[in-house]
Amino acid sequence: MYKFMSGALTCLILTGCGGGDGGGNPFADRRAMAIQSCPANMTCDFMQVPKDYNAPSGETVEVFYGVHKARNPAQRIGALVLNFGGPSAPAVGGAASMAAYDFPPEILDRFDIVGMDPRGAGWSAFADELTTCAVAERNKQGNCDATFQQVAPYIGSNSIVKDLDRLRAHLGDAQLTFLGYSYGTRLGSLYADMFPERVRAIVLDSPMSPTDANNVEIRIGNTAGYEKIAAYRLDYATYPTRKTTYETLASGLFHDEYGQSKNGAFYYRTNDGYTLDFDALSAVMSLTIARESSNYWQNIDYGLKDLLDNDNGFDLYWSLLSADSWSKTVYSSQEDDLRARAHLKAVICTDERMPLTDVEIALSDHDYYDASALYGPLSYWDTADMCQGWSAKRDPIAPVENMASKLGGKQILVIGGQYDPATPYTWTEEMVAALGDSASLITVNNRVDHGFSYKNVSCIDDPTTQYLINPSQEVMDDACEWNPGFFTKGFDSGSRVPHPTDNIIGW
Repeated sequence: MYKFMSGALTCLILTGCGGGDGGGNPFADRRAMAIQSCPANMTCDFMQVPKDYNAPSGETVEVFYGVHKARNPAQRIGALVLNFGGPSAPAVGGAASMAAYDFPPEILDRFDIVGMDPRGAGWSAFADELTTCAVAERNKQGNCDATFQQVAPYIGSNSIVKDLDRLRAHLGDAQLTFLGYSYGTRLGSLYADMFPERVRAIVLDSPMSPTDANNVEIRIGNTAGYEKIAAYRLDYATYPTRKTTYETLASGLFHDEYGQSKNGAFYYRTNDGYTLDFDALSAVMSLTIARESSNYWQNIDYGLKDLLDNDNGFDLYWSLLSADSWSKTVYSSQEDDLRARAHLKAVICTDERMPLTDVEIALSDHDYYDASALYGPLSYWDTADMCQGWSAKRDPIAPVENMASKLGGKQILVIGGQYDPATPYTWTEEMVAALGDSASLITVNNRVDHGFSYKNVSCIDDPTTQYLINPSQEVMDDACEWNPGFFTKGFDSGSRVPHPTDNIIGW
């Protein structure tokens, strides 16, 4: 398949592009370097866990974690464990950053803030192996197939969830308090399903689907979400007309007028003499649904509408030229970014409960197109084949469903954005349905973004803090309205330190 910028949809829309807090020379004395890299506001260590939880007394591996101690030990509730998604994202550095910049005093006083680098990330087990194979693949000196066969069965979500439970016990807590963003919500919901009696409080911010059974199902859900955001961005009142024009352009990316594949050979000449090639139009489609906080959409807003309304390309052409820093980010080949993409593939394919055959994957294009005539072809081209030819052993995750009786009245807080470009709001609705009476919901309106809590927005942060401190007090379902006509400190503050979810490869 022709790949647009090696996965720009995955890098820009589902994620924010950029590395995590791993880094360093993975071939040196990792243990000493890891401890030396511990953030100044934390204490760090390794925890021994079974490599294979099906053989708990067999070989062990090391998982790296860091703790920022509660400021008021006399009022300490316990540990608040964080995961920032991915599944490629290390968590130790992100937890340190949130302790330094994001959490209010009530949280810092009463909780140890804890980050655990999941297997395959940061300083934890299997990160070196994924880095090595991913770099070799980039340099055309090999691929990750053999590495996936050796390590992928031990870095899936089931293993990470069991590591979380080991960490909870290691820290001395009888129950888990957890804040998970994006892919971290898969971990949090699976934990609630596996260990409901050990749940104290779980926040699921920007949830993944609790029931999708394979990579293609996930990506089709994403594709439908892109369509919703495009309609919002291009103004609902005028979208039907603009959509028709946009779909006509997009359909030419991959097929000619006879339905034959064009193998990425696309050129469109605008009325005023500017040319859009394959990469340019693909980039425009990605930028149309990029996160608000990136400011990418704002750069092409006028130019795209002028193209769709008047067939003029002048403003759009120059907007794309000025986006040079974006293209460099998309093309990023830093070692940690390469590892992160290999990690994403390893976990998503390992987790598949109902894997598709290669033929079924190839024939899934119509399901993508049904989800969105505009984004279906590009999304299919960019994402469908990730698990095609997968040869490593899987460790399938269970669907999370009918949770209310399992949780016995315990409350779980769900935060979802109506226009989330990475985890569509339909997944929030699915998660709430799976949790039943145990779910409380905060919906974020009028905002194209991903990951919402502790970005200094009171209608999200205040109820989240109250819930974490006292999860037995019900949080009433509510909508947090984002009104761009008024100044609200938080999302777009130029002085804001980047939130750990801003630069994640994956979900």
